[in-house]
This record gives sequence, structure tokens and C-alpha cells, in this order.
Amino acid sequence: MKAGADGGDRARSSAAPATADAEGSARSMWRHRDVPMLVGGGLGCLVTVVALAMVVAAWRGGGEASDWLWGLCALGLVTTMLSYYDSEARLRAYQQRRNRRACAIRDEVLAGRNPARPYFVYLRPFAVDGAFVEAPRNDADERYVEAYGWPSAHHDLESALALLVYRHSDLVALSDDPGRAGAGYVRSSELTWQQEVAALCAYAEGIFIVPFDFEGTAWEVAMIDVQGWRTKTFVVMPAKPPLALAGVGRHFERLWEAGRVRYPALGLPAYDAGGCIVDLGDDMAIYRGFGAHKTIGDGRARRHDLAQLAARLVALSSGNGPAGGCEGRETADDHRAPER
Repeated sequence: MKAGADGGDRARSSAAPATADAEGSARSMWRHRDVPMLVGGGLGCLVTVVALAMVVAAWRGGGEASDWLWGLCALGLVTTMLSYYDSEARLRAYQQRRNRRACAIRDEVLAGRNPARPYFVYLRPFAVDGAFVEAPRNDADERYVEAYGWPSAHHDLESALALLVYRHSDLVALSDDPGRAGAGYVRSSELTWQQEVAALCAYAEGIFIVPFDFEGTAWEVAMIDVQGWRTKTFVVMPAKPPLALAGVGRHFERLWEAGRVRYPALGLPAYDAGGCIVDLGDDMAIYRGFGAHKTIGDGRARRHDLAQLAARLVALSSGNGPAGGCEGRETADDHRAPER
């Protein structure tokens, strides 16, 4: 099944705006914070600390803590908890919305229609769900913050991809257990996943794939090669998790090296604990910076690579990149299915 360059014409935007948008998506964290959670949590913590300090001072002074001090302490704790639960509720609501959009995209492509909104597909073995990478707070995108709240010190790999994609497109993944952040999830089964993956990849602007040594992944790699979709494919090398999360690693290096042996045509580089994304397009490129970095220089290099990758994704989603899914995008005046 093929779709892409055979469809109708698509307007092409200039590279300059694409680069500007990409840089914004990689640097805009501090200007777009989760204000309600920050204010509520900050005030709650401050009130709690002050109240506890006053209680301790009263005890050391030989007096008894007044009831209003205990009330102030309780108020701080309640404020902090309410702020946390509000953030969690908004996170779930946004993820459910993305899941619904992903399911709608799946339904459209299975019906032979090219979805109006650009999207990318994320193919990874279910066994690596929960892979973590370190992401500094000033690298996040405002839409990521809006959807998921104030990020922790670590983001899972899908959230890092969402950071770059959701400004202009959707990110769709099949899953047997939809998660809480990252791609929009489509529930699938052993009976239907191959049909769904093929249809989604045919119309996608780009494909992210984790080339580990699994039978399902081998089928996906073969499909990409047969259909000629390498020009819009990105290979994802998960970074080694921090020490505290080492159990999540699932032997990434071993799985990656086994994949290098199994898929020699991809020309995969040796495993790097820092992680990277490899663009298999006409001009192969490697984008690094998805793992830990300890110095300011490392952080700057990371942001540079994120901005370059973001610019590449913007180009694909707007029609500036190689054809392969972005060329036949429907518009409001064009509801024809692309030529098969």
C-alpha cells in the first residue's frame, strides 16, 4: 500500500520560518511554565515550611503551638496536594484527547483517506515502554508543558519525541497498554497491528522506529524497505537510563547491537549511551543529545541538535522534505483519497 507523491499538490513553506519554529520548540520552556501548579505548589510548600518552623520555635521556647499554626500547616499541605491532583487531572485529559485524535487518524487511513492534520508514526517494541532519558527543563516546548504540566527531571523517550512533533503534527503509536504521556496511543492486537502499522506509515510525514531485535520490528523494517519509505524514516537509539532508573534499560546496548547485525542495510552506528536519532533520508544525519549531559557546553550542543531535528520535522510536515507521505495531504477543498 502506497500513498504520498501520487496525491495532490501541497503548498511549500520557506525554510526560514521552519527553522525559527524548530528553535522555539527546543528553547521555550522558561517562558511557558505550568503556572497554576507552580503557584499552588510553591505557596503550599512555603506555608507548610513557615508553619512548621513556627511550631518548632514554639516548642523550643517552652510554649505550645497555637491551633492556628497547625491550621496553617494543614492549609499548606492541602494546597500542595490540590495543585498536584489538578496537574494530574489535566495531564490525563490532554492525553485522552491525543489518544482520541490518534484513533481518528487510524480510522481515516484504514478507510483510505489522508488525514487533514500531519502526523508521524512511532514504532517501538512494547517491551521498551518506559525507557527514560534525561531532559533539561529549558529544552521543553510550551505545548508539552501545557499538556503534561511541569516536567520532572526525566522524560520518557516518547515525551522527548512529542516535544519536537506536537507543535505542528501528531505523534501516533500502537500500544497494548496506553501510557500517560508522549504519543497518542491506538490500542491494537496481534490480529490487526500489521494492517494498522502499514496504513499509518503509508500516509505519515515521517516514521520513528526503534530497531531492536524483535520479530515485529523485523517485519516493520522489511516493510519500510519494500515500500521505499527510508527517506522519511528516523531510527531511534534510546539513551542509557540514569542509575536510579537502570532497571528500565532492558539491556538497550545488547538489543541495539543485535539489531545492527539483523538489519545491516540500515547502516546503524554503534550503540552510544547518550542516545541519538538517525535520519535515514538522502543525506543521512545523526542527532545526538537525548541522554545525560553534565556541562553547559553539552547542554548547548544538545539544544543545537534538537533544533536541527525539529527543523527537519517541520520541513517534512510542511512539504519541504522528501516526499513520502506529506505530499498528498488533504485540504478543506480537497477531500479526495490519494491515488493508490
